[in-house]
Amino acid sequence: MSNLSRRLSVLLVLGFSGPSLAQGWIEFTSQTDRFGVNFPGEPEVQEFDYLSAFDAVFPARTYSAQAGENRFSTTVVDFSDSFRIHSEMEKTEAATGPTNWLYDQRASVARAAREFRQRGGEVTYDAWSHIDRAEGLQIQITNTDGSRTFAGIYLNGNTSRLYVLEATVVAQSPLPGLFQQSLRLLNEEGTERIRYLLSANGCTVERD
Repeated sequence: MSNLSRRLSVLLVLGFSGPSLAQGWIEFTSQTDRFGVNFPGEPEVQEFDYLSAFDAVFPARTYSAQAGENRFSTTVVDFSDSFRIHSEMEKTEAATGPTNWLYDQRASVARAAREFRQRGGEVTYDAWSHIDRAEGLQIQITNTDGSRTFAGIYLNGNTSRLYVLEATVVAQSPLPGLFQQSLRLLNEEGTERIRYLLSANGCTVERD
């Protein structure tokens, strides 16, 4: 079972809904996880423990909704307490390093992408991407039953959060662009969208 499928708690309802979009879609916002995304209705929210690339356990949530047979979800992994979590882990000397807590976050996009590739089906798109200069990957998979999965994986290093958007739609459905391209990264209060600039050394800085 993949990390993104490991659900360890009861369903919760978090966040706020914004104005309605076409055919019942809403602009959903989570102040807790500092993002917004379009959903086909109010999502269910499930908390779980995420096992990282360096075998650390981090808090995570999946926000999910369905429209007919089509499924949409956004998973958020919170790395903001990574330094403490790593410092309290029992590790062998070989696995101990002063910056492993940071490497763990940097490895999260590649780890999530590998889990999608390992599901099976035909990978039809696999490339670098970004949302407001927060870097990541987009992957598209044609599944064995003919459905298609569209995934966007983005790490916001400034807030230490990984965002994994996943839409799986039946063969005859149009592309889920209303969901896939709608991720909005929010400020600490969860009230304003943040857009970044990408510097030559790969660091992101917040626009004025």
